[in-house]
Amino acid sequence: MAEHEADILLHKAAKKAFDELGRKKIPTVKSLQAEYAQLLEEKKKAYGEFRQARDEMRELLTVKANVDRLLGTEEQEAGQEKEHDLR
Repeated sequence: MAEHEADILLHKAAKKAFDELGRKKIPTVKSLQAEYAQLLEEKKKAYGEFRQARDEMRELLTVKANVDRLLGTEEQEAGQEKEHDLR
């Protein structure tokens, strides 16, 4: 009995955990595989949408950087002209 005490305690803890979940039966392997396949399909779809949004964000950041650079260049040129006129 003492040699199986750890196994018995582990079994009781597992049973208590499942009882707290409110389920009477443990899900079957087949149902778990079906749920996994469904979740994997949803993940693939969501990842496709994520990639599209990420690519759009990168493009917008590139455009913003280009605009900032152009505006910054124009401001620098205007500042240099003012400095040159003051001399």
